Amino acid sequence: MWIKRSLVIVPVALLVFLAQSVFWVPDQDSVSDNDSRLNRLMLYMGANPEDMNPWTSTKTSDSTISQYLYEGLVKTNHMYELEPGLAETVLVKHDITCYLPEDMTQADFEARLRKLLGARLKSFAGAADAKSPVRLNLTTGKTLAAGENAPEGQEVLEIPQLAKVRFMLAPEPVKGQITQAIEPEFEALLETELGRKPWPCFDAEELLKRVSTETRDKLTDKALTETLKEALSKLDTTPASHSPVIEFHIRKGIPWVDGPFFEKRERVWQAWCNGDPCGWVYADSEKEALAKLKAKSLVAKPEEARYEVANYAEKDTFGDKGYWWGKGPDCTARDAKLTFEFLKNPDFKSPRMSSYTSINEVRVFKDDPYKLEVVYGELYSPALYDLAGQLLPYHRWNLMAWKEEAVRRGKGPADVGLNHNVYNPMKYLVSREREYRAWPSMNGFMVIEPLNGDALPLWQNGSRCRLRRNEFYWDRKPEYQFLDYYVFDPNMGRETAEVVFNTGGLDVYSPREFQVERYEAKTKEYSVIKRMPNQYEYLSFNCSKPQLSDKRVRLALSMAIDVEQILKYVVYNQGVRINGPAYPVLPWYDQNHMIEHTWRSDGTDAQGRKVERKGKTEKIKYLPFDVAEAKAILKECGFEDVNGKLIGKDGKPLRLEFINSTGGGVRKNNALLAKQNWEKLGVEVDYKEYEWNVFIQQYVMALKFDVCVLGWSGGIDHDSRQLWHSTCWPTAGGLNLAAYANPEADRLMDAILKVYDRDKQVEMSHRIFRTIAADFPYVFLYSPLGTSVMDSRIVWRKKVGEKDGKPVYENRPVNHDFIRNARANMVYFFGELKRVETAPQWSEQDYKR
Repeated sequence: MWIKRSLVIVPVALLVFLAQSVFWVPDQDSVSDNDSRLNRLMLYMGANPEDMNPWTSTKTSDSTISQYLYEGLVKTNHMYELEPGLAETVLVKHDITCYLPEDMTQADFEARLRKLLGARLKSFAGAADAKSPVRLNLTTGKTLAAGENAPEGQEVLEIPQLAKVRFMLAPEPVKGQITQAIEPEFEALLETELGRKPWPCFDAEELLKRVSTETRDKLTDKALTETLKEALSKLDTTPASHSPVIEFHIRKGIPWVDGPFFEKRERVWQAWCNGDPCGWVYADSEKEALAKLKAKSLVAKPEEARYEVANYAEKDTFGDKGYWWGKGPDCTARDAKLTFEFLKNPDFKSPRMSSYTSINEVRVFKDDPYKLEVVYGELYSPALYDLAGQLLPYHRWNLMAWKEEAVRRGKGPADVGLNHNVYNPMKYLVSREREYRAWPSMNGFMVIEPLNGDALPLWQNGSRCRLRRNEFYWDRKPEYQFLDYYVFDPNMGRETAEVVFNTGGLDVYSPREFQVERYEAKTKEYSVIKRMPNQYEYLSFNCSKPQLSDKRVRLALSMAIDVEQILKYVVYNQGVRINGPAYPVLPWYDQNHMIEHTWRSDGTDAQGRKVERKGKTEKIKYLPFDVAEAKAILKECGFEDVNGKLIGKDGKPLRLEFINSTGGGVRKNNALLAKQNWEKLGVEVDYKEYEWNVFIQQYVMALKFDVCVLGWSGGIDHDSRQLWHSTCWPTAGGLNLAAYANPEADRLMDAILKVYDRDKQVEMSHRIFRTIAADFPYVFLYSPLGTSVMDSRIVWRKKVGEKDGKPVYENRPVNHDFIRNARANMVYFFGELKRVETAPQWSEQDYKR
């Protein structure tokens, strides 16, 4: 009997327990101490945040929070276009050093440049004097020393060593705009202006014209040309060097916000040692604070150091309930300089280091602390996208502040047995272990509210992370005071979130694909906003494998996948099919791309009747699901159908090692449908799943697979080398997971880095897109639609004008045309949303005005 009872009681108890967790709904008391539900937005996330340093964090849950805390010099707008952020003006300048054209004086050249370049030419000066010409014995090919003569009958040719000049091209600054004066085709432009080659002495064929007829007849033009090329190869014959300089003018009066602090304001002292910020000291008086600071022994001779301390002024604080935030130093050029130099430094251990190694120098200016120049050693047009990242505060990250924390945590010079002059705090207190990861300084429109008293982290793991409006924010502040993110169990997070959302405990919900139509039907209760994110899904072939090295094989395998079936039954039509390597939401995706295909077989129409097409070449938007055509292509590649199995010329079956990560979801369904389709084609498929880290590190990055299932999301610039360049295979540290190699694609990807004109970038990106797509390195599947469902009481507060110098906002629906047509993620608009007490009734015009 007890067995029967247990079989009843245990499941019921389990259901009660699950119901308690799933149907837990945040109420006023459990979620907030603030005055009103209308004074906050409530959202959810599927994991705890861990690291608030945007340059060392690797988790989505980190960036979910940190995106509200920081801003960068440059930002992307609602259409993913770059525009100034913390910087008021951004100038892309062009520093050129070149040889003086032959037979021109410096004054003549400057005059021609001013005519050619106009107001963009801001400076011009000599850079190096001309050297004595190289005297080349054309018979022996040897260079003669000064005063040395060639034997009689052997001609000597003098190769000029020209003077160098240096000049700067710069645009006029325009507030709120990025202006540029890059002239990447300067050499060709100059040649057109002069009507001749500016530097013929660097060209062997041009030099050949200076050789006497007698010598040319005697030694032959071919031999002389080789001699001249050999001589020139030993000289610096690069006509010009190009150094882009990006100049930022940071807005004044944008403070870093420090805190929260739990001591009384009078006891919190900002500290400096030898002029560098170094944390805080808690003391009852200035004298006590200075004594405590000196006792930290932050320098080799503490008694000789210069110490300063200061409280935050009362007007420079906000907060309540015993904790508060203080207005820290202004964001200036030194913050940006420290950020970009740390990102290049391997000791900082940023996973994004590779994007910053091309920076040559970061300049700051004593007479203007808000001016910054980032200098590159060569033309590099994606630079601004790299520089759009968030800044780190100098007063928290300079080496003195770093050392102070290391000393306080028992990892200082004395603790590790080193002198101050050789001690590097980065090596003994690594960046990811610093307190900043859980207690940052911020310059975004929100700060982190403490939920654990004065203990770290500030958020409650497994429960919630609360953000509070930054009262010192320089731009538009949210009209709500709090933004709550609830952390739900990742195993049941989406299900829990939906229950809480439907009972009013959340304002925004991201539905699963099969749920979207249900919410779209409830127009009175919810607003539904769809957008195409910068993301796409794919199956990657390993092109380095012999059986997949022929693009025709990859084409055939691609045609054997029923992508329309995946779209319909896996993602419930919540995706847009793609035919090449880019995000459809960005301009780099070629919307007009057509696949040129020559049919190897006849087809059938919808009624099963034969359609003659064999030998015809057509342009098609997407590869059709066509097993007969796939088999015909594979037969052309040497594979025969033997009892339903595809056998190659070597007598071996066509076999694929197909790998995926563990866990269910869309990618598993994509993989299983692909496996099923390939097996019907006659391919042997060995499908295996591995835990995510094993899958990525031991198999994908080691290229130990034939096919893998993955997706890309993220970057929005036009530099696709990491994913497709032949030097970026994963075995070389890149992300070219297909082991793809095409010299023409490499050439185009390298060339676009020197293109600054937006229209030309788009045109070249489309050429890159078409080149790669034509090789079928992936089965390109689809870009999933991102859907946000919002409570109908959430409105968009649109700025409609100003009154008495203050902005005027009006309510608009969150699915207003402006928001629906934007490219940026919906989070872009969260700072402009507000919850109202009663759901408004919108007119058709409200969605447009």
